[in-house]
Amino acid sequence: MRILDIAGTANSNLRRSKLRTFLTLLSISIGTFTLALSLGLGQGVRNYITSQLGEYQDVNLYQVTRQGANGVGAGFGNNEPVKYDPTKNTASADISQNFLKDSDLATLKDTEGIANVQLPYAASFEYATSPDGDKYQAPTEVRVPQIPVKVVAGGDINTESKDNIMLSRKYIALAGADSSEQAIGKQVSFTYKNASGQIVNKMFTVKGVFEPTLVDLPIKINQIDTQQIAEAQAPFGKPSFYYVYVSRTSNLTNEQFKKNLKAKNFDANSLADINNTLNGIVTGVQISLAAFSGIAILASIIGVINTLFMAVLERTREIGLFRALGAKRKTVFALFAVEATLLGIWGSITGLVAAFLAQLAINNIAANTFLKGIEGIQLLNITAPQVAIIIVAIASITLIAGLIPALKASRLDPIEALRYE
Repeated sequence: MRILDIAGTANSNLRRSKLRTFLTLLSISIGTFTLALSLGLGQGVRNYITSQLGEYQDVNLYQVTRQGANGVGAGFGNNEPVKYDPTKNTASADISQNFLKDSDLATLKDTEGIANVQLPYAASFEYATSPDGDKYQAPTEVRVPQIPVKVVAGGDINTESKDNIMLSRKYIALAGADSSEQAIGKQVSFTYKNASGQIVNKMFTVKGVFEPTLVDLPIKINQIDTQQIAEAQAPFGKPSFYYVYVSRTSNLTNEQFKKNLKAKNFDANSLADINNTLNGIVTGVQISLAAFSGIAILASIIGVINTLFMAVLERTREIGLFRALGAKRKTVFALFAVEATLLGIWGSITGLVAAFLAQLAINNIAANTFLKGIEGIQLLNITAPQVAIIIVAIASITLIAGLIPALKASRLDPIEALRYE
């Protein structure tokens, strides 16, 4: 028989016992459904991380702290501006025990592989006042040239851009603007206290607006102004640093560079490490979810074996007649093997259709509820390669599960099979 004839006959045989076939397909569909959603969840979150941090992968910049101190990221900047509340204390926790000393900086500069060291001066503002008089919290950070930023209006700022700032696209309200383009050239007043407690107001001009990401703060200030304000706020005009940025020379690998720093009692994390860490967490969650779908798939394997064994028993005389008319063992074997494969194909397709419908519903609900305001994220993203892999994998698994019943059917003696009652 031709393969198409075998496939057609196998498909017809599956329809003979509709209830049993339906229950088997249902178990396969459930396993496929959960597997597709777990893979889609991982892919969706991974795509978002890549869109946010993908450009950091090859940036030669490391955040170095004293060994044993937990790394401090710049923060989460993909949010809306928050109104200033004078009754709330916005001071950070005391981490002075982990500040880098002058001796630490000297040791760091002498470490093999260090190309340069940048001090991340930090200015602390009480609030920012928009042109219309509204006061907002003002989370700021110094603009580090090596860190990529996507400018959506205006231009970038550098170490020479005195009195200029950049705003997150979501923070243009600070400039009293309705669009990123309108914010360019607007002035914003920032208020801070110096070391003696005096209130100081400083005007900044918005030079650029950038697309916010997960790991940067929404207001970027040029290095000159940041250093001047940090020194004015620090006791005796000497700011302290919890971490510093360093660059690696090209003659050392990433692993060797970190090893050299560790030998000098420093910990280093590159911007790429943030991306890798988050992706590692996503992969771990994805594997855990896939393990649950594996249980459902295991149950479906047992169902496939049971379905085909019952089919062999019910069609024993038919198999005997088939053999008596000249059918070969391999034809009988192929017939049952194809039945098992078709169970996997139809079951996986059904499960994938259900998964795609669930993806549409879940993404819509997420976008309007717990993920509202987080732009660019698609919680579930089942891709075409994943679909192909799932169908092939499930069909292969059911094929393997059907090999024993298929082998049993092919080995039936035609004479004995014809006598079977």
